[in-house]
Amino acid sequence: MQKKLYTDRQTLTELEIFRDDKSGFNIFDLIDKTVTSGGRDFLKNQFQNPYTNADDIRNMQDALKAIIAEPAKFTVPFSKELMDSIEVYYFSKSEVLISTNPISRFFEGLIYRIKYKDFKGTALKGSKNTLHFVQIMKKYFDGFDSSKLPKLLKDAYSSANEIFNEKDIRTACEIKDIQSLDFVDLITIDQWFRSTHKLKILTLLEIAYSFEAYTSMAESIKQYNLNFPEIVDSEDSVLEIEDLFHLFIKNPIANSIKYDAGKQFLFLTGPNMAGKTTFLKSCGIAIYMAQLGMAVPAKSMKISPFNALFSSLNTTDNLSIGYSYFYSEVMRVRKAAETLQKEKKVFMIFDELFKGTNIKDAFDGSMLVINGLLQWKSSMFILASHITEISKEIDGIPNVFFRYFDSSVENGKPAFSYKIREGKSNERLGLIILQNENIETLLTPPQ
Repeated sequence: MQKKLYTDRQTLTELEIFRDDKSGFNIFDLIDKTVTSGGRDFLKNQFQNPYTNADDIRNMQDALKAIIAEPAKFTVPFSKELMDSIEVYYFSKSEVLISTNPISRFFEGLIYRIKYKDFKGTALKGSKNTLHFVQIMKKYFDGFDSSKLPKLLKDAYSSANEIFNEKDIRTACEIKDIQSLDFVDLITIDQWFRSTHKLKILTLLEIAYSFEAYTSMAESIKQYNLNFPEIVDSEDSVLEIEDLFHLFIKNPIANSIKYDAGKQFLFLTGPNMAGKTTFLKSCGIAIYMAQLGMAVPAKSMKISPFNALFSSLNTTDNLSIGYSYFYSEVMRVRKAAETLQKEKKVFMIFDELFKGTNIKDAFDGSMLVINGLLQWKSSMFILASHITEISKEIDGIPNVFFRYFDSSVENGKPAFSYKIREGKSNERLGLIILQNENIETLLTPPQ
């Protein structure tokens, strides 16, 4: 069984990969161009299971590159209405005929028309629609040269051809005029599709949905000008991203990041609103998309696949189980530690540790966590923090490096470039922002 990238629900929500009741717009919705429910379900399942194996990632990349190169050739030939009718057909409550003798089958079919009200409307009409689907998929796959297909698509092609070579299905594909089929023909085909070869037809449906999902991914790559990352086979973690940007931002400012050999821990500083959180999310999204086999929102990227992706950006109190904000933060760190113990090679993102306690406990707690994380040499970490004392404490540790988002004050107001720089920031703009919002004046009682 293929091992998949481990993420938890909080990480998927914080990085806005999927939507829950609160998060609104998300990466999945941005990529989803499918029109059928089956295609969307297949794409969602694909999105929930990123790869950890470099070859699996490359196979998906090759498939998407082939589709991008010839989009018209790979566009699936079925409509939403056709696929919906087939779904209804396979969930029909009307029984499937059991007679194998043509005469017995005819009389059994007459009984079913009386016994089941939806037999004619669902089973007979559904068998026509499914026959149409099988025939158009046969023509679709006949249009490919299997020797030129990448592995992932070639495997699907081979599976489909095995189905088309089944005697009954081959006979069905040779029918010239579907509308001219009589009652006996239709109940025979219905028996093939919903009984004798049901699993084969359902497999063909799954293959069709997979091509719709892959086409959706390829279309998104082209639409958003994404680029495929270089996948590196390495036991050591490798991550380099040039001109990374966030997909949700119009006219985004791109930033680059590189973990040099021997560096595993990025300590990120900068004032509020300077771009730290957006950058943290962008890194997590790029890693997730890279391990899906997708192209990424960056000019270039080099990555050795991780076993897990973990974030702690928006921890909240959990009153339903009696957790305070601080204790929820502690439990999130515990979850991070458990993930490291299980997965070993992890990319972790933290935005300020222990905001829910006093500055002394926050400093001591942060140092305890940082010293623990630094022992995991095969993992990589980003910690954004306002506690400048931490940067002084860890300065000089060989596997730690420092970046910051700069800012300035222009005409008494904060200004941001949203560009990441080497080094540390000691900029404090909180008081200026409070003053610009006239907080002091508003808090002054009227005379």
